[in-house]
Amino acid sequence: MDKKIAHTMAGSKVISNFKDNSVNNQCNKLLNYLIEHGTITTSEAREKLDIYYPPARIKELRNAGYKILTVWDSWTSSYGIKHRIAKYVYQGISHD
Repeated sequence: MDKKIAHTMAGSKVISNFKDNSVNNQCNKLLNYLIEHGTITTSEAREKLDIYYPPARIKELRNAGYKILTVWDSWTSSYGIKHRIAKYVYQGISHD
């Protein structure tokens, strides 16, 4: 099996229902993942869901009425470099 295919399949069963990487599908993958797992980091969204720029998709989900909290966290790369990354926490649908 191709490593890229195996990596994507191992990330989450959520991704298997989406055959392209359109903005709509990226938002749906991200929302499904958040509902199923509760949280996701920027790096997890890139690695597990193949979403290159997760903050844009989070903004679109918020604009659609989903409540998603951003919590800042740190992550150390395999090179030992610390990075500040966002962790997104799903809090349901806004009833405004």
